[in-house]
Amino acid sequence: MADNYADPSYRQPLIDYFPPMHLLLVEDQEDLARGLEIGLEEAGYSVDIAYDGMEGEMRALSTSYDLLLVDWMLPRQDGLTLIQHVRDAGVRCPILMLTALTDVEDRVKGLDAGADDYLTKPFAFDELFARLRALRRRENMQKQRPSMRLRSGPLTIDRRGRKVLWKGEELDVRPKEYELLELLLRRANGVITRTVIAESVWGSTFVTDDTINTTVSSVRRRLRDVDSEAAGIVIETVRGVGYRLTTAEPTTSGASS
Repeated sequence: MADNYADPSYRQPLIDYFPPMHLLLVEDQEDLARGLEIGLEEAGYSVDIAYDGMEGEMRALSTSYDLLLVDWMLPRQDGLTLIQHVRDAGVRCPILMLTALTDVEDRVKGLDAGADDYLTKPFAFDELFARLRALRRRENMQKQRPSMRLRSGPLTIDRRGRKVLWKGEELDVRPKEYELLELLLRRANGVITRTVIAESVWGSTFVTDDTINTTVSSVRRRLRDVDSEAAGIVIETVRGVGYRLTTAEPTTSGASS
């Protein structure tokens, strides 16, 4: 943690931005956990603490939290496994992963497991608060979306159920893959920049190109498995800019069933 972690001047109140949030912090270093708890509560958050991965999973599944802060290296069960388990169980609140691991491969693993953002230790409260605000904005925007389906040929996005369907059959996609494909289909045949993808899918511009590329590659594999190219649905790379989902049929929207 950076030295300014304990400086009250870095604890900017967030109650002017959003209503108070109830957070779960999963961190095994007691001094660090207590310091974060103090700073977050001074900023208007309500904080519960779990000191190992099993306790964190139990709390996340038994209580409706607004956001989870999860350390990677935890006793009894690591943070990556915790996130996978709670996502598989249907927990949809934003998750911010905290870790000292800095390799791109590690960040990609955390995001693919279901984390929404990634903060590397040591960090300052200012950056932590900025990321929490970004995650809250993104969640609020998602809640404001109409409960509708997007369709183009055999591809359907069910926004209400957060599902991807191909000819009516559900595809097995990870949370970030769903977010990316929904964005691409919503703006089909238009170029979407990497910056827009980072903000829309991860709620942050701190996402690396490698992370975006990996998620795009995963979505391409899902579509290739159902031979989407034969239906005229292809993700194209626009070099130096971003990506475009080309569709043979126009995208339409309708009420969810």
